Amino acid sequence: MKRRPPRKAARRDIPSRTSRLPESVQTLTIDRIAAGGDGVARADGMAVFVPRTAPGDVAQVAYVSYARHGRGRVLQILAPSAHRVEPPCVHYERDRCGGCQLQHLDADTQQQARRQIVQETLRRIGRREITLPPLDTGEAWGYRSRLTLTLRRSGSRWIGGLHAHDDPSRVFALETCLIAHPALVAVWGSIRSVLRSGAVSLPVVADERGGPASLRLGLRLEGEVGAGGAADASDPSVQVVLEGGRDWPQQEEWTDAIKRADARVRGVWWTPAPTVAATTATRSDQGAPVADYLPQAREALAFAQVNAGIASRLRQMVFDAVLQFSPTRVLDGYAGTGMLAERLAQAGVPVVAVEADPAGAESAVARLAQAGEAGGRSRVVCDLMERAVASLDVATDVVVLNPPRRGVHVDVTGWLEAPAQRHVRGVVYVSCDPATLARDLARLPSWRVERVHCFDMFPQTAHVETVCVLHRESA
Repeated sequence: MKRRPPRKAARRDIPSRTSRLPESVQTLTIDRIAAGGDGVARADGMAVFVPRTAPGDVAQVAYVSYARHGRGRVLQILAPSAHRVEPPCVHYERDRCGGCQLQHLDADTQQQARRQIVQETLRRIGRREITLPPLDTGEAWGYRSRLTLTLRRSGSRWIGGLHAHDDPSRVFALETCLIAHPALVAVWGSIRSVLRSGAVSLPVVADERGGPASLRLGLRLEGEVGAGGAADASDPSVQVVLEGGRDWPQQEEWTDAIKRADARVRGVWWTPAPTVAATTATRSDQGAPVADYLPQAREALAFAQVNAGIASRLRQMVFDAVLQFSPTRVLDGYAGTGMLAERLAQAGVPVVAVEADPAGAESAVARLAQAGEAGGRSRVVCDLMERAVASLDVATDVVVLNPPRRGVHVDVTGWLEAPAQRHVRGVVYVSCDPATLARDLARLPSWRVERVHCFDMFPQTAHVETVCVLHRESA
């Protein structure tokens, strides 16, 4: 990618919410990248966070001061950093797309920033000093196996796209997405044509807050196809899921139109607004609502990692880390569909798998049923992790935690700290948010951080996946 030339004119910015407040203007030098992807500079000793800047940039910045920090916007890049590159995506600057935060940085600087974000966050919030963690890397483009868009009605037509990073209320029309698998982008192009034709109506949307009517459209590669990212030459099937709305008279017509428009579309699904049926999925090609998810819909709608290649390496590290403790029984918290539980049972280790989602728990039961003798001695608990540990009636010596972005409940860390759980020798924590990982580590003073390893699951963004291995401190 070509280096960006120095800017000679002020950058065109739509004023953000902060611009309504009194602003100061200074020439600032960007020192580093913070969690979230903003550059950080110092103005009179105060940290100022400036989106879309690079370490080493010298910029004229307008910023608003708060109690302990400032929020800024670039007026002009006076001297561009050597780490700056030209963003290849047309939407990154033109539409200020919020899907990526770091396309303007070269690959090495991005990867270094993600490692430093984890190290600094664990130090600042978790009070844990660690060396700069290693980072497993993979494809930088075309790696996403899922693409989720907002469909918003504008007059008589619908547009679909993402939100601007500096104006979450605005949705721009998406033409392409360079981090998504090409098959997803191609299917989206076919759906755009159907939307533009106006031949088929979408569900009735009633926005009770008076805002613009909107729906959510999800595109997902089927199975593990596409694990090689942009380098994968296969043409995988795609599942299409539309979420929201109350009534849909032309549901079947929509399904037929989408399937005719693109042969890659394997299934089309609709999940109505929760006020109609919070746990119901309706299959569009049949038109009739069904109780709970059909088996195919479970697969289409279930959570899955967006970067299959890196996710495979992460799962291998978690599996190896658990086995290094030579466990007699493992508690697999936030177990999902039971992939890890099944693999551990196949290796002869009984598992208690805890998963709150009924569809995921049902899948985990099926996996363990096929996992041999240790699978027969394993079980699945469909409940919240904090409730499950309170009633756990068997001893486990290794705990795996793979929580959502909000981290684990305080009752779970409290349970691990309790004297009654001294038999637990190891914890393997998989995190998608360094801040909540650090917070949870601060709640675990009896545990020593043995190893931290990062996985570059989301190139071009500030997000990073982390595996943290913890050992019980000696009494």
